[in-house]
Amino acid sequence: MDINAIVNERYTVVELTSAINNRQNEYGLLNGMGLFTSKGIPDREVKIEKRNQTLHIIPTSPIGTPAPADDDPDAGDVRILPTRRHAKKHALLAESIQGVRKFGSNSEAEVFDEKVMELLDKIQREHRQTTEFLRWGALKGTVYDADGVKVLYNVYDEMGEQQKEIEWDLENDAAVDPILDGTNELTDYLEDEALGETITGTVMFCSPGYHEALLKNKAFREAFKYFSGQPNPHRDTLRRPFEFKDVIYVRHRGKCTFKKSDGSIVSHTFIPDGEAIAVPLGTSEVFESYYAPGEFMEAVNTVGQELYVKPKIMDLDMGVEFHSFSYPLHLVKKPRLVVRCKIKP
Repeated sequence: MDINAIVNERYTVVELTSAINNRQNEYGLLNGMGLFTSKGIPDREVKIEKRNQTLHIIPTSPIGTPAPADDDPDAGDVRILPTRRHAKKHALLAESIQGVRKFGSNSEAEVFDEKVMELLDKIQREHRQTTEFLRWGALKGTVYDADGVKVLYNVYDEMGEQQKEIEWDLENDAAVDPILDGTNELTDYLEDEALGETITGTVMFCSPGYHEALLKNKAFREAFKYFSGQPNPHRDTLRRPFEFKDVIYVRHRGKCTFKKSDGSIVSHTFIPDGEAIAVPLGTSEVFESYYAPGEFMEAVNTVGQELYVKPKIMDLDMGVEFHSFSYPLHLVKKPRLVVRCKIKP
């Protein structure tokens, strides 16, 4: 099998990058919900103009006269944030396809194609998992590297805002309706702080501990006492998303792992147990994922892609290395609209 001919003719960086970015992506709650908008950029840095948009009613003016000027322009400043490089090398060795034939075919190239597709799936899953990990970090405020120790950036520090926390009195049976109290505080806050943003709803991502406290709350269960529809906490676990008092509750046990150089495994839980993260829905400029272009000639002066794959034939034609690259910046541009919810002690 002429590995050089196959790679040079059928597996260029352009073709591999196009193939992997077009593969179906099923990983991750945030990805599935489409909360973050993905955008390619032509530079290594993202320039964010932070504006405190304010809206005012427009007074009447006589027909034929000049339109009154805006005497209160938006105050803004520019933040310049770098994208980050995430890269990994994968090898497809000649030995791994030695003696393997596709049923009904004598073509070695077809076996090689299948192995490449399997490897592309693995590469994509690892990068998508990395994306999910980084996006959850942005929602919580601090984005860490894969080891969970090195801080890459803090969205509140970068955007000059403060995190909002709300304590929900879920474990106090004497409280009349703590969910209504917490919901009112949450929605009132989001409406006040939205300024120029649109909000169509609210979703709360709940850890198992927070979700359990919610379902066991006396006022919550009382609300469903005579309810015959679905879902109902007296009959159902409510592990699927459900709406209550205009908030969509989502139970999430998401986690990912990182293998350290010594072989030990580090596990990252997306939502701390006993807590929840509330975010607005329907916004236009709050949750963004930016992608810078690759660092090789094929990507010069192009708009960045979510993921690149570049092949390299190994010495003595012993196989092919597939190098994957991504240059993202996952950002919550108005992190004040992400609310940390905790159970009141």
